Amino acid sequence: MKNIKMWAFFLAIACYAYGATVSNPIIWADVPDPSMLRVDDTYYMVSTTMHYAPGVPIMASTDLANWRTINYAYSTLTNSNAMNLNANASAYGKGSWASSLRYNKGTYYILTPSYTTNKTHLYQTTDIKNGPWKETLFNFYHDPSLFFDDDGKVYIIYGGGEFKIIELNSDLSGVKQGGVNQTLKIPLDATTGTSSYIVKMEGAHMEKVNGKYYLFAITWPSGNGRTELVFRSSSITGNYEGKIALQNNGVAQGSIFDTPDGKWYAVLFRDNGAVGRIPYLIPVTWSNDWPVFGNAAPATLELPNPVYPGFNMVTSDDFDEETLPLEWQWNHNPDNTNWSLKAKKGSMRITTSRVDSRLYYAKNTLTQRSFGPKCSGRIAVDVSGMEDGDVAGLVALQDSLAFVGVAKSGSSLSVVQYQGTSQKASVPISQNKVYFRIDMDFTNQTDKAYFFYSLDSLNWKTIGGTLSMRYTLGMFVGYRFGLFNYATKTAGGYVDFDWFKIGATVDQEIKLPPLVIEKIPQEPYKEVLSIPGTIEAENYDLGGQSNAYSDNDYENQGGEYREDGVDVVTNDNGYAIGYTEVGEWLEYSVNVESENVYTLEARVASGGDNSSFRLFLDDQLIADTIKAENTGDWDTYTTVSMVTSKLSKGAHVLKLEITGSYVNIDNLKFTEGTIGISKPLHLNTNSGMQEYSVYHFNGALLGTYKASDISSLKNQMRSSNNRAGVYLIRSKTEKTSQLIELK
Repeated sequence: MKNIKMWAFFLAIACYAYGATVSNPIIWADVPDPSMLRVDDTYYMVSTTMHYAPGVPIMASTDLANWRTINYAYSTLTNSNAMNLNANASAYGKGSWASSLRYNKGTYYILTPSYTTNKTHLYQTTDIKNGPWKETLFNFYHDPSLFFDDDGKVYIIYGGGEFKIIELNSDLSGVKQGGVNQTLKIPLDATTGTSSYIVKMEGAHMEKVNGKYYLFAITWPSGNGRTELVFRSSSITGNYEGKIALQNNGVAQGSIFDTPDGKWYAVLFRDNGAVGRIPYLIPVTWSNDWPVFGNAAPATLELPNPVYPGFNMVTSDDFDEETLPLEWQWNHNPDNTNWSLKAKKGSMRITTSRVDSRLYYAKNTLTQRSFGPKCSGRIAVDVSGMEDGDVAGLVALQDSLAFVGVAKSGSSLSVVQYQGTSQKASVPISQNKVYFRIDMDFTNQTDKAYFFYSLDSLNWKTIGGTLSMRYTLGMFVGYRFGLFNYATKTAGGYVDFDWFKIGATVDQEIKLPPLVIEKIPQEPYKEVLSIPGTIEAENYDLGGQSNAYSDNDYENQGGEYREDGVDVVTNDNGYAIGYTEVGEWLEYSVNVESENVYTLEARVASGGDNSSFRLFLDDQLIADTIKAENTGDWDTYTTVSMVTSKLSKGAHVLKLEITGSYVNIDNLKFTEGTIGISKPLHLNTNSGMQEYSVYHFNGALLGTYKASDISSLKNQMRSSNNRAGVYLIRSKTEKTSQLIELK
């Protein structure tokens, strides 16, 4: 079969077939000023990233739960001192602001205003994933909404405090001479019931539904929170009438869109402390031709798929490729002559090109978003190329920045921690390879950052003070992780970043797959597996990510047996699947030799108390959720048993889905029929009192008992109200498992 190139994130979201309860915010990361549209079955969204480059990230989704950055509107907004961090100038808090994303007759349009250029930039392309983008400049229009009407006319609605509308040429080459150019009469005070505002009105989004014009806006009435408004009219120029669409916890600014099956949603954002401004997904209904948002942004929603770790906004990077993943953005325009992915294979080299007094103005700081409720970013850096006076490391970047890194003085190296320009700690070191880490906690707006260093990447030591992170308007973005190197004495020094790892905790490594992968046919790894028989967990089908398996971190953490993204580890029986997380799955081509009920025995080890998995045959659940006992370590395996439903004869696909993280699965043994009663449990009389774990046939742990003989064990089980039946008994001392019958 011919290989077909596909977007990996579209494939990834197909991994779940059973729906999911998804929490709001839909993305717990800095994605402000969202502008949304749908083309066929794909949703697109743009957002504000201010001074970062490339700019205006374009994100896509097919399930509204998982979003992935697929492109940017521009690589360079403008080449000026401010965007290049030259002459003590900067574009912090400026760059590009709230954008408008539109699609019309096969062309995508992004309209973005800039307080750095004092222009409004229109970018257009027929290929939103690859470009190229054509740019047209207009005068500055605050928070503009580009709108294509049904009659072929094109408008921009914009403004702060009041809204204005101008008409463009049909080819969008400029403002139409003699076209519509007026201030809209918006009944703001009549809608809000006040004339006192902190922010009067901005954030225009124009939509047309069933022949009516709907103009969405935000306001901030005095004594109240940010509020989403909607105005409607039968004519684009008026007369408008208004309603409060949502006044809840500051969730506001955005607009509505529909799904292929006729549902309606809005994406609005909320200020959420140091992590930034985060988007919420809100179901919308219609009543008397008004969109109804409800009384609050819902805490949860039912969507086709659960949300990917890190909300698909961040990725770890080994710097093995010749291009950077799209999740990276530079702090201002990069100096492309002084960073390289080729100077040292498998590393990102940043070379200093000038002397700077502080990190705030340093060129080539490479950044990724933080995310909530907690996240951890780590780097490995080789500092052997540093010059006297150089400082390099990892920064928590916002106006109130803090970093941990290496400072070189003469020939001496020290690990240092700074808050702003104030040094809080210094520790001398005598090696060139160092590891740094920052943990951020945004839970309930705790907004704290903690700093660590390591000399071996395993043993971490805290250093310096805790940073109280504050969202301020100087940068106007949420906190970011930043890799940096700057010189305070002499230019020309360099450092090599070996890797950047990010996760919710120091133990998690989120690594997103490439946007484009090759889909290969799904087929058995070696041969079609038989039921009855033993299925080795590591012999899942060929076919790759989201086709034959789904693995959250993309890398093979175990590094054993197979070379794709599934985590395979060794054990006393050969190989097993390890490092499992909720939502991951594997598929196996099987042949059921006869229609029957089967007994399943799974050999597992677990490092958690809630580890579990499920089995499906052709997407039909064939057994209860299988619980795995916490065996204490990854090398201690036990067997859990249960009975399947009746399996039909013939070729099928068996799916193993992880429903509780941290279980190693060695194999699945299917035996025809139900297990008969084995010989009575034999107690080692030399052992005296022993401890036994008692399991239900579905794998659930019912209790732990101490007994010296079979009668004593059964009596204890009866006293615990266990019903008559067959139970699996595991001796913790002898590490054996047998069945007993309780009458």
